[in-house]
Amino acid sequence: MKIRILPVALTAALSLIILLGGWFLYRQTALERPIEQMLAKYPGVTSAQVNITQKQAVLKLDLQSNVDLRGMIAELRKTEGSLLKNRSIVLDIADHSTPEIDALWKKASFSVAEAMANKRYTLIPDTLSEIQSDNGGYTISSDMDEHYIYVALSSASDNKANKYIILPLGAAPGTGGQTNA
Repeated sequence: MKIRILPVALTAALSLIILLGGWFLYRQTALERPIEQMLAKYPGVTSAQVNITQKQAVLKLDLQSNVDLRGMIAELRKTEGSLLKNRSIVLDIADHSTPEIDALWKKASFSVAEAMANKRYTLIPDTLSEIQSDNGGYTISSDMDEHYIYVALSSASDNKANKYIILPLGAAPGTGGQTNA
């Protein structure tokens, strides 16, 4: 029996296209789209793009000022936890910073880094509120969960000027913590 190469090659190529196309369609409709829809409904999210791989979920976000990142991640884990399973969440937030906001973060970054290095996280809100009171017209807030410290800087006069900093907490031995969201 003689094997014809053309029909075999066409069948193999068609099978590969169907399998890969099915996987990409499944990933887009069953995994990424529900997360994008949940994020789009969250207050202050201008746009969201999701890319899910085997080990992580990359969230590209464009945010307005004063979005509760900690609350958003908590809601995401609660509503879409079965889709995320053991995947880490990587946040890629569009930067709408101004030179003034960058200068405020530069003032705060050393104190925040020192507090994190010494695991004295309660010093961070005090430091940020002191810098905020010294620089009227700007809002600086912080929040924390078991994975990250979230710092948000925004201008009171320009609703589009903001900067979000997400600082990973190092997993303390014996706590079962992770270094990613």
